[in-house]
Amino acid sequence: MRAEIKKSIIRGKIKAPTSKSFGIRLILYSLLANVKLKNVSEPSDDIQIAKEVVKELGISEKGEFKFISNKSELKVPSSLYFGGSATTLRMIIPILAILGGKALLDGDTSLRRRPLNAIIEALKPYVTFSSTNLPTVIEGKLNTDHVRISGSESSQYISGFIYAFSLKGGGEIEIIPPISSKSYINMTIDLINSLGGRVTMKGNKIIVEEGEFKEYEGEIPGDYALSSFYAIASVVTGGEIDIYNLYPIPYYEGDHSIVKILRDMGVRTVVEDGSWSVRGAEKLRGIRINVDDFPDLAPSIASIAPFAGSETVIEGIKRLKTKESDRVHTITSTLKSFSVNVESDDQKIVIYPSDVKEGHIECPNDHRIAMLAGVLSLTSGGTVSNAECVSKSNPHFWKDLIYLGANIRLE
Repeated sequence: MRAEIKKSIIRGKIKAPTSKSFGIRLILYSLLANVKLKNVSEPSDDIQIAKEVVKELGISEKGEFKFISNKSELKVPSSLYFGGSATTLRMIIPILAILGGKALLDGDTSLRRRPLNAIIEALKPYVTFSSTNLPTVIEGKLNTDHVRISGSESSQYISGFIYAFSLKGGGEIEIIPPISSKSYINMTIDLINSLGGRVTMKGNKIIVEEGEFKEYEGEIPGDYALSSFYAIASVVTGGEIDIYNLYPIPYYEGDHSIVKILRDMGVRTVVEDGSWSVRGAEKLRGIRINVDDFPDLAPSIASIAPFAGSETVIEGIKRLKTKESDRVHTITSTLKSFSVNVESDDQKIVIYPSDVKEGHIECPNDHRIAMLAGVLSLTSGGTVSNAECVSKSNPHFWKDLIYLGANIRLE
C-alpha cells in the first residue's frame, strides 16, 4: 500500500491506539488466570501473534479475546512462530524453559536478525539453543529458582522470567547491570502485583513469590508512544488534539515520558484522567535526551526535532540498531529524505533545525519509521510505500490521521 500525504492541519479528539506492551502482557497473563479483553477491534499484528502463541501453549479462547487459563493443560508445542513480535518471543522463552520441552522457534526477517545471546547465557546449562538467532531449537527445562541475566540486551527476557517464576511458584532474578528499559520491567511488576502477584525489585534483584492471581476483565490501555505521533502532528501543523483512554502516568520513566519530553521542548501539554491534551507551542526548542530507558520514543522525538529552534541530541542509541530496523540508520535516512540536516555516530543522533521539504520513503518493515515519515509529510507533502507496515502496532494509523484532518490517499 502507498500513502500519498498532503500538507494538512491535525486537530480533534481521538481514542489512543492500543498499547501492544500492555496488550501482550495481558494476553500472557492468561497463563496465570482468566483474561477477557474488551473492545479489541482490528488488533495489531503483535497482539495477534501473542494471542496465537498462548493458544499453542494450551490456553483456550472462548469468544473473541476471552482466554480460559488452565495450568495443568499448559504444554510446549513442537514449533512456535512469532512473526515480528520480539516482545512475545523474548517473554515466552523463559516460560518455555520453566515448562520444559523442545520447540522450534522462528519469526520473520526482522526478528531473525535480533540476537538471543543474553537469554542463551542465562539458561545455561539447563536449556540449549541450536542457534543464537532465529530459527532456533530450544530444548530442556529450567530446574532452578535462581537465574542471572544481562540487563543490557532486553528487559523483555526479565519480564518473561517474572511470568515464568509466577507460574512456577517463586524464584529470584539477578540482573547483571546495566539495566536497559527498566520501565518495562516496572510495568510488568505493577501489572502482576495489581492482579494478585507478589513481585519485589530491590536494586538489581527481583524476588517472585507465589501469588493468588485473579481474573482480568477490561480494555487494553492506550499507548503513549503511538499516540505521540498524533500529538506531534498536531503541534507541527498548527492544530490541537485531545487523546483519551491512556493509563495514568506512573512513578517511573517510560513511553509516557514523551509527555514531559514534549513539555521540555516547549509544547503546551497536560494529562488528566487518562486524557492527553496538546495545544501547540509558541516556540519549540531542541533538547539533549538519553533514550536508553525508552528507545521506542526515538522516532517520535525525531519527528518533532527538525521544527525546533536549536539542535536535538538523542543519546543512548545502542539498542536502536537491533529494533525492527537499524533505527540509527533508518531514522537518519528518513530525515534526510525530507531534507533534514542530521548526523549520527555510534553514540548519538544530532538533528538540526531544518526546512522540511517533500520526501519519499519505502517503509523498511518498521512501523515507527513509517509513522515518523507520516508526521514529516503532513508539513511538506510526501509518500510512504509499504505503508501497511504500521499494522505491527497500529493498523488504524493512516485512517486516524485522515479522521483528524489529514489529506491522505491510500492506494
